[in-house]
Amino acid sequence: MAVPPVSELEQICGGEGRDPSRQRDFRLRYAEIVRKLSIRFTWLLLHTRLSANQVTLGAVLIGCAGGLLLAWSEFWPLVAGLVLMQLSFVLDFSDGEVARYRAKVEGRQTNAGGAYLDWIGHYYVPAIVIAALAYGAFHENGEQWLLLAALVVIFSFVRIAYSARDHVLIGLYRDREQLRGSDEFLRATLARQGGDPQRLDLEANLETRRAGGRGSGALWKRYTNAGQFLVFPGFVNLVTLAVLIDVIWSSIDGTYPQVAQTTARSVLVGGLGVVHLVHQVRAAAQGFEVLRRL
Repeated sequence: MAVPPVSELEQICGGEGRDPSRQRDFRLRYAEIVRKLSIRFTWLLLHTRLSANQVTLGAVLIGCAGGLLLAWSEFWPLVAGLVLMQLSFVLDFSDGEVARYRAKVEGRQTNAGGAYLDWIGHYYVPAIVIAALAYGAFHENGEQWLLLAALVVIFSFVRIAYSARDHVLIGLYRDREQLRGSDEFLRATLARQGGDPQRLDLEANLETRRAGGRGSGALWKRYTNAGQFLVFPGFVNLVTLAVLIDVIWSSIDGTYPQVAQTTARSVLVGGLGVVHLVHQVRAAAQGFEVLRRL
């Protein structure tokens, strides 16, 4: 079966950023731009035998490879790392497009495994990126606080606070039978993704419930647009900007091919360290508050 042209393929594959009825926030507007490129990669991928899961795995491995290259403070490894990271970013959109095409046109069955693998990549690729980025800057300037800041960000990316909260909820479900049919327990379980459990509408559709109840105040208010810069894929663009600043600055200083300037990378690692520390403390506080109500 011939793969249709890109204009038709966009209608078949759909995806985030292509539904005009959805409210536009920063993430969706940015997705509109990226999908102009991702659909062209999808068109090429559909001419192969690659499955959507294989595309996802490839994107994760490419992202990891790109991240590791950021440990070198040299021009070409850094540039190659940025290119691979951006390619991984685009393929992160293409894998879903491939999955939807295979399902709609070829009748292949989809499963949750691809989404699970995709989600793993969203956290572990940035963890590798920040570790390599901090090490590269530390190797040049010897500032040990960079390694501590990177460690904080890595702990955040591997979702320690969220994992602990989920395990407590599983334990409560196992040990307190009276909670299993409780509306409060359902609210607490749904609110683990963020949002005020008291504001959750249990009669709403699945997407609305998963989004959580938008609360107010420092504990429950959701900073959706700002949050896009903390995790994949928005994180990739922050890293790209910081590395490019140091690369250009070092080239102007005449240190090429060595990238001796580390200011932008250091500021990014330090800033992310502070933001992710606050983010994890807030997540832990949400968990304690949810559990207290149970």
